[in-house]
Amino acid sequence: MHIHLLATHTIFQQLRMNKLLLLPIFILILLFSCTSSDREEDKGAWIGGEIVNPITEYVILTKNDRVLDTVMLDENNRFLFRIDSVENGIYNFIHNEYQIIYVEPGDSILLRLNTVYFDESLAFTGEGAIRNNYLINMFLYNETENKKMPPIYQLPQNEFLHKIDSMKEIRLKSLKEFEKKHDPCKSFIEVAEANIHYDYFAKRELYPYAYYGRDNMQTNPDLPKDYYNFRSIIDYDNENLQSYYTYFRFLMRHFDHLAFENYKNSSPFDNESTLHASTKLDLIDKKVTLESLKNSLLRSTIRYHLINSKNAAETKNILATYLALTSDLKHKKEIQKLSDASLKLAPGNIIPNLTLANTNNQATGIHSVIKRRTVIYFWSINSVDHFRNVHSKVEELRQKYPEFDFIGLNTDEDQDVWKRIIQGNNFDKEKEFRFQDPATAIDELVISHINKVMIVDSNRRIIDNNNNLFKINFEEELLGLLNQ
Repeated sequence: MHIHLLATHTIFQQLRMNKLLLLPIFILILLFSCTSSDREEDKGAWIGGEIVNPITEYVILTKNDRVLDTVMLDENNRFLFRIDSVENGIYNFIHNEYQIIYVEPGDSILLRLNTVYFDESLAFTGEGAIRNNYLINMFLYNETENKKMPPIYQLPQNEFLHKIDSMKEIRLKSLKEFEKKHDPCKSFIEVAEANIHYDYFAKRELYPYAYYGRDNMQTNPDLPKDYYNFRSIIDYDNENLQSYYTYFRFLMRHFDHLAFENYKNSSPFDNESTLHASTKLDLIDKKVTLESLKNSLLRSTIRYHLINSKNAAETKNILATYLALTSDLKHKKEIQKLSDASLKLAPGNIIPNLTLANTNNQATGIHSVIKRRTVIYFWSINSVDHFRNVHSKVEELRQKYPEFDFIGLNTDEDQDVWKRIIQGNNFDKEKEFRFQDPATAIDELVISHINKVMIVDSNRRIIDNNNNLFKINFEEELLGLLNQ
């Protein structure tokens, strides 16, 4: 599961990289051969493993947005965490991407993953592995199922509901069989059931928008009165689920739709607007009482708005609303920094003159490579499919729109690997650069996702601070700029 570049960098800056761990295999053998009586007495847990093709030199363990520990990989790319006092429930394991780990006292969980196929390669052994292998398999099942959903969202309502009801029942049956065989504790069953129910709720939330279209949602499409009855059993304050992506993702989508229902008589759906963001923030504040969950939902909402905002005055207003609602000082500091960076990138401002390196390892500024209207895109060697797709798209656009320059900026540290990829893929070396200080660039240009694109004019003034090459109407926007 991917995490935003900016969010990742913010976490990494706060970490204390002061632990070096050696993990020879005989220690793992000792760990996982402990007796059941030892496990019953142990209130803590061990989490260890191996990273194939590591991207960073360390791994991070968090719970509910709080960093518990950071451990360096040893020379064999292995690591080991010790949690002295374990609460049954969800923890997050982070190595550039993240996944959940369900942990109970006495667990000794060993994981192995290959970063090239992060989620698909993740496998667990040891005490507690059965539960975690079940959850990762359910996650992969969800992801596969969701890729098949677009045509299902176009079915008439009765057919759609029958289809997703059947999907839910298949998963509930699978969970019942797991319960009979392994007799997991109640907190695990709650997590597993939440994965099923909140994914189902999310599909029901999305269906009207997918079937009728966002533009038609203002006209009160023909939905039965009981269509949203499932909302009555939503738990807005579940402490055990607050860091579970299925639950959190559902709440974010749910509050988007509740927000629109509040303003649909006065404005069309626009989840990037100030009206939408302010309404959503207010609803989260009113409906969620669990402080840590509320703060996380508020943070995600304001981040999305700031990253997409193109109006400096509105950005200042919505920031003031957010700061009045959140109680998390760390989040306040992070969002204030993001807001400051976003304001500097408002259309009409000059793009920061960050230092770049070319393929000859010569330093130059962004301003010196911008000669005319320019589309700036970003890529990383860690996202192979993306950098191949984005360069293919850029070549297509270069042929169609010769009036624009297309500049690729790499966000990685390794100059030699970057050069080898450019040469191996025959990318245009004259149009490829790498940030000399990627961490600073990610902050100052608010590169929160790798698909981000910026458009600037010949005077280095920002025309568009956050676009996407793969957006359906991207070419229409380029043509609009040509006709100005």
